[in-house]
Amino acid sequence: MDTTTSPVTCPLYHGTRAVSARAILREGFRRSRSRNHTGTGICLSESISVAYEYGMYETGGCVLEARLSPTARWTDRFDAEGNSKDAWDDFFIRSGLDALRAFDGNVWVIWNPGVLVSLRRLGHREAIQRLCNEFDEDGPECAYNALVSDYADIWWKRETSNECFTRFPDYRQQLMARLQRFAGRAHSTKV
Repeated sequence: MDTTTSPVTCPLYHGTRAVSARAILREGFRRSRSRNHTGTGICLSESISVAYEYGMYETGGCVLEARLSPTARWTDRFDAEGNSKDAWDDFFIRSGLDALRAFDGNVWVIWNPGVLVSLRRLGHREAIQRLCNEFDEDGPECAYNALVSDYADIWWKRETSNECFTRFPDYRQQLMARLQRFAGRAHSTKV
C-alpha cells in the first residue's frame, strides 16, 4: 500500500538517555553520523514498549514523544537494493521520502528530522500509564524485552514464572510499587 499521502495520527516514541533527551529537546533530532542497521535515520516506534526498552527511567533514561507532520512523505514499502547498512540511506536518497514505517510500526526510520513535530518528554508516570495501556491492548500473550518484560509479568500476575523475581525479590517489590504509584494498581483488571 502506498502511504505517502496518508497523515499519521498516532504518536511516535523514542527511548534514550536523559542527557541525550535534553539535547534533542533543545536542538531537535539529527540523523546519526555513523550507520547502524537502519542507516543514519532516526529510529522511533509506534510502540511505547519498544521505546521504553531503550529509555528506561530506572537507569537514567526517558521516552520522548513526537508526531509526524501531516505533510511528511512516508511509506511502509521498503524496496531495498541489497542488504548492506547503506541500503536504508540509499532508499531514502532514491525515493525522496521523509520517513519509512517498518516492521508493522515497531520501527519508524525518519530521514528528514524536520518532519518530527510537537516533540516532548514523557514523565515517568505518563510513560508507565501508557505502557500499562499497551499491555492491556496487546494482551497477556505478547512478549517484550528487558525491563518491560518484567513489568508485563507483574501486570499479568506471572511473577512466579520470572526467575529474576525469585532471585531478587526486592527488585520485584520496587517494580510493583512503581506500577501501584504511577498506574494506580500493580495488575491488569483483565486478569
